[in-house]
Amino acid sequence: MDSTTLTERCQDWNQNLSIDESQRLVKNVALTGEQSKNGYTYSDSSLKSAVALYDSKPVFLDHARDRTRPHDRSTRDLVGSITNPRYDQGRIRGDIHVLETDSGKTFLKLLEMDTPGIGMSHVVKAKRSLDGTVVDEIVDVISVDAVVNPATTKTFSESTSAENVTTEENTPLLNFEQQIETLTSEQKRLQIQNRELSSLVKKLQTKQQVTDLLAESRLPDGAVTDFFVSQLEAARDRKLQEQMIQDRLSLLTPKEGSPSLVMSRERSSLFESASEDDRFIQAIRKK
Repeated sequence: MDSTTLTERCQDWNQNLSIDESQRLVKNVALTGEQSKNGYTYSDSSLKSAVALYDSKPVFLDHARDRTRPHDRSTRDLVGSITNPRYDQGRIRGDIHVLETDSGKTFLKLLEMDTPGIGMSHVVKAKRSLDGTVVDEIVDVISVDAVVNPATTKTFSESTSAENVTTEENTPLLNFEQQIETLTSEQKRLQIQNRELSSLVKKLQTKQQVTDLLAESRLPDGAVTDFFVSQLEAARDRKLQEQMIQDRLSLLTPKEGSPSLVMSRERSSLFESASEDDRFIQAIRKK
């Protein structure tokens, strides 16, 4: 049976999760389990045999812009990589070594602020049974992605053990002035965190919107440069993003009767050494 690409959000991925800030490690992340939200089951043998496939695989912020081409990823979305994958009680778990990239810093910040709606989703090549109900083999692991679901209210820390709960019974009483000062300071801290959180969630939602718009458009790969994506993400609203994509499409449509332009060897050399956006502009000017 041929393999198929499966993209799936892992359930309860963050239970027993911990962070080692000194080593930039997010430990004990559940990468996949036996039961799928999409209605099929991963066999025990498929999980055990797939453990090594997760080793050193990349972790990205959000899925690929084009879901049909999951390997085509930008380094600016790279969070880090999987280390120490292992099989543990019906699940594959691993640690995430987080890099000093913007996406890596964003990921750690979301973790630190216990952001609601964040989850982990793996993208794998797999073989399923004839009736499609069982994953018999994971052939390859493409990536593990941190994704946002604005409709979800669950946070990274879904449960708290009893020994970590602090109650008034074991907390020394403060006088009123100290309590007011403490509460005021905490209120300011939460206000700052809320502003940062709102900014991060908006950024992720904008990135997802741009990803979806580009996936729906018919822009060729050469026209979707990192610079153009950053321009779309900086646009004030969806309407402007759609107009920018339409403008780029119209520039790619050849005008009737436009003569072709033959470049000299020197100009061709300059064209090859230009940046992606420079080459795109030069290609348009040829029309």
